[in-house]
Amino acid sequence: MRDLVRSSRDLQNFFRSGIDRFFADAFFRNWPFSAQEMFPPVDLYQTDNSLVALIDLPGVETKDVEVTATVDSLTISGEFKPVSEDGEVLWQERSAGKFYRSFKLPVHIKSDKVEANYKNGVLRIVMPKVDELKSSSIRIKES
Repeated sequence: MRDLVRSSRDLQNFFRSGIDRFFADAFFRNWPFSAQEMFPPVDLYQTDNSLVALIDLPGVETKDVEVTATVDSLTISGEFKPVSEDGEVLWQERSAGKFYRSFKLPVHIKSDKVEANYKNGVLRIVMPKVDELKSSSIRIKES
């Protein structure tokens, strides 16, 4: 029976991803300013009437999050609080510390109508769009 051998391209990708993981683990783990800590992942969607932002904030309490909206920007800030357990730490990947995200929005929103809900570790922010200015035909009256 013949052994299966990966193609050279598969081997290159395999070794490259392994090397990437090694350096990420060796040099970036447990730094006080890791990417996850400073920038929680955000998805931004657009519907006909609103913009919707989804922000992953697992384990964060709503009292530790602040959302600010203006007519053309959205800012989310807060803090991941450390969770400690009794015993010796054998492996630690979860970060603790403050986070901050700020976005210039692609369209204007009604900042006084923004709604935020938090469920299952995901913050959902719905931002109604400003009604677009519609042109209309003006009838000229004779005097």
